[in-house]
Amino acid sequence: MASVQITDQNRLSTVKPDLAATLDAEKSGITADELTVGASRKVWWRCPDFPDDHDGWEAVVGNRTGGFRKRYGTGCPDCRLVKTSAQELRLKAELSTVLPIDPSRGAIRTTRVEHVDMVIEADSLRLVLEFDGSYFHGTADSRRKDSMKSQRLRSAGWTVVRIREDPLSLLDSAYDVVVGFVAEPEEAAADVLDHLAQLGLVDAGAAERYRALAAPQGAATAREWIRERIGEQALKIEYTAHNDAWDSMFEALVAYAADAGNCYPTDDVAVDGRSLGRWSRKQRGLQRQGRLRPDRVERLAAIPTWSSGTAHEAGFWSRYRAYLRRAEATDPDEREKAMPGREATVWANNLRSRREDLVAHGRDLPDDQLKALEEIPGWSWAPFGDSHTAKVQLMQQFVTTTGRSVASIKQREEWNGHLIGIWLNSWRTNRGRLLDSQKVDLEALAGWTWDQRGDQWEAMFRQLTDFGTAHGQLRPSLPLGSEQERTLARWKRNQKNRLQGRDDARANALRALLARYGEELA
Repeated sequence: MASVQITDQNRLSTVKPDLAATLDAEKSGITADELTVGASRKVWWRCPDFPDDHDGWEAVVGNRTGGFRKRYGTGCPDCRLVKTSAQELRLKAELSTVLPIDPSRGAIRTTRVEHVDMVIEADSLRLVLEFDGSYFHGTADSRRKDSMKSQRLRSAGWTVVRIREDPLSLLDSAYDVVVGFVAEPEEAAADVLDHLAQLGLVDAGAAERYRALAAPQGAATAREWIRERIGEQALKIEYTAHNDAWDSMFEALVAYAADAGNCYPTDDVAVDGRSLGRWSRKQRGLQRQGRLRPDRVERLAAIPTWSSGTAHEAGFWSRYRAYLRRAEATDPDEREKAMPGREATVWANNLRSRREDLVAHGRDLPDDQLKALEEIPGWSWAPFGDSHTAKVQLMQQFVTTTGRSVASIKQREEWNGHLIGIWLNSWRTNRGRLLDSQKVDLEALAGWTWDQRGDQWEAMFRQLTDFGTAHGQLRPSLPLGSEQERTLARWKRNQKNRLQGRDDARANALRALLARYGEELA
């Protein structure tokens, strides 16, 4: 095959001068003038940010051009390691504002000592969160090792959720979650908390409240951890990586505006796993607060349809149309496709709060918005008031029709197009805001409880009692039993550890049951 002729249109030094400057010509035995941007030759490179501190590395020229920097930054392995560690610490700091993460615990013993990223051990919850950065966890060998590690941890009684950075795929479709590439820590944390809430591992209300804040809550803690554990250099590497990520999102917004004729993408428009809609709203918020960098304000202003001043108006009508389609749909799948239930609840509640704030200052929403909202089927400005009786009546209808109690309803369950799971969570979360008569109505529902966690304990205790009656012993098998038996085994072990030495109703009940079968609870 004939060699490619080098011209000004493909010469590395001409087309990619910044990248060419990092070529180690002496060690590579060739200069940037002698290479094309698509060359398949492997050469040596120097770190552009820390050439004296970071080791050089080999890489094919063609693999470092094009969109390489958008995904892998400078390409320096040392920088990438530091950036991944900083990402993990920032995510950990954000999640720590909601979850009881032990900041000093970094290892768990299974059949070996496992180094882990985040550990939560509280009540009956034993949870490990692992952050898998896309640069170091994308190979087949990494997938194999990560899967085996998760299996060992689960066999030792831990629930494992791997947080996979886009474009990594899930290793466990039930438990793992994907977050955006170089996502803002608060965005990644919100996605993780939503996922944990769906798994029943985190209170859904807490996850919703965190997302509604739409701003980092653990930034100071993260900076302290990064300085202590990685060093000041990590902050500069992070800054460079986030600049590249911002550029990538900006280019996507330019393309979206050219195609759609506006700068208001919906949340489902994604770039490397990150929501372009959320990113755009964040830039508007920063610009209105005077916190957006001047160079970025200038670049955004160059997009003909960009505006920060009309963000709420445009955002309102975009979300309103989706909410209206959801309200008018009768098929559950169509409703969820129009607007996911969680998103609809957050949007409506935020709108109610916004109007409440406006009215408190003698203002109100625009008349056209008020009129449009009144046309939404079932819309209410006081969902905990005028719609309460109707919802309770529908719950009674659910019990009568299905023969199920409300205790069996899952967090995200829908029935006949109604979000009955969310209703239950909202009633429990807002107990203090309900009238006494409303509480009486709820307590009359079959299976109602204000303390679902407490009832779950009683249910597991009954399962253990029934197991003893059926088998003549209280040793459900963790390695050999069914999924239900393994769950029971983990619960028993956790409760023995948690209740030992205590003298309360639960401890005494478990102590008496164990004694019946020759076991002890210290």
